[in-house]
Amino acid sequence: MRQRIRNILILMCVCIVGIYLFQGYWLYNSYHIQLDQFNKDINESLRTAVFNKQFADARRYFRNFGKDRDRDSFRLSPHDMPPPSGEPDMRTIHLQRENVTDTVKRRREFRYNNDPSKREYVDTLARQISDLILLNNLTSDSVKLVKLDSVFTAELHSRQILTGYELDTFHIDFNGYSRDSFRDSLRKRPPLQTSKIPFNPASNLFVQAKFESPLQYILAKMMWTLVGSLVLLVLTTICFVYMLRTILKQKRLSEVKNDFINNMTHELKTPIATVYAAVEAMQNFNALNDQRKTQTYLDISKQELQRLSDLVEKVLHIAAEEREEIELFREPTDLSDMMDSIITNHQLKSGRPVQFRFDNLVGERLVKVDRTHLTNAVSNLVDNAIKYSGDQPSVYIKTSLEGSRLIIKVKDNGIGIPKIYQQNIFDTFFRVPTGNLHNVKGFGLGLSYVKKIVELHSGTISVNSEPEKGSEFIIQILV
Repeated sequence: MRQRIRNILILMCVCIVGIYLFQGYWLYNSYHIQLDQFNKDINESLRTAVFNKQFADARRYFRNFGKDRDRDSFRLSPHDMPPPSGEPDMRTIHLQRENVTDTVKRRREFRYNNDPSKREYVDTLARQISDLILLNNLTSDSVKLVKLDSVFTAELHSRQILTGYELDTFHIDFNGYSRDSFRDSLRKRPPLQTSKIPFNPASNLFVQAKFESPLQYILAKMMWTLVGSLVLLVLTTICFVYMLRTILKQKRLSEVKNDFINNMTHELKTPIATVYAAVEAMQNFNALNDQRKTQTYLDISKQELQRLSDLVEKVLHIAAEEREEIELFREPTDLSDMMDSIITNHQLKSGRPVQFRFDNLVGERLVKVDRTHLTNAVSNLVDNAIKYSGDQPSVYIKTSLEGSRLIIKVKDNGIGIPKIYQQNIFDTFFRVPTGNLHNVKGFGLGLSYVKKIVELHSGTISVNSEPEKGSEFIIQILV
């Protein structure tokens, strides 16, 4: 049994660790995918912002300075925009100039397609316009950068990116650069930084954005993934712990039930054997002719039958408790009368002198409790106090009222209960381990019955105990 439980535990632990590692690896990959997407988004946003800013400047220039009759027909469409994919190369340095020139040429070619002289005029005009826009710095770079910053911010917000950033500009000297080395220098991009985007080719000005940690943005993107993973891991862990506790509880229950059966067999055989021996003595050894011997054997038989009856009563109590068939019938009860009955009963059947002390702070007041079950519960505590004490047992019982609560304390001078077992003594069939030797016979039923009766009275029971210093059980119930 233990080996099977150990194997199950090992397999479950391996499964739990595997699930945790798999979820961690999956979340790690998801984080890096989101981080790569973030880097792509910020690059696309900066390219789009630069493009929109440059062509907005071109439109504004034509609105303010274009006097030509065809100026209203000059409109730039999204088709004029260079494809956003790919890294900038040598051609991107003069991209703005070529785009403006090509746009003007395309807009005019459909009118002057059959006239070579007019096409030459259009080419010259387009080149002059692009030179005027790009080569003549109509607006300072600092002013353009401020406007680019607002356009870039709007583009980021449209992509739900709220991470802080800084825009930096670079003047790059192209002397000594080959085409490949220049392309490689632009492609180099540390994490959380965009590529260097041409901003003003006339002055060799490039722009780059540096971002703060995008952790908050990525966590927002992965929110449902993280919540789902966390819920899954928590549920898996709870199920594992619950199943483990159930298995261990069933194992412990099986062990205590086996111990109960062994003790029960011994306890049943002892009174039966005693009564059988007494009856046999009266039949076969002429004990009936001796009045004194007859009375002695009858007393022994009666005592053992009473012991057998108490044992059966306890088993019936625990069986009724398991079926939850115990019902309380509260009635006004005189605590002094109830405790006197308990003390008298135990003085008669203890077989040794017991020192009792009873303090009733309730007085003449009647309390509404189930007299029968509460008497049995207190009697169980007194019985344990006597059984687990030495040669001179001393039992102290105290009753008091605190508001609507009745407090009953039963204290003894017995062997006490170790701290590690005090939480388990109220469990069914549990007995404090003493090895293979049980000097005091029992079945672990009494205290579980006491706890059940106390809880049915809407109360609690606790214990204060130290080894070799005795125990004190405290019952608090609503009356």
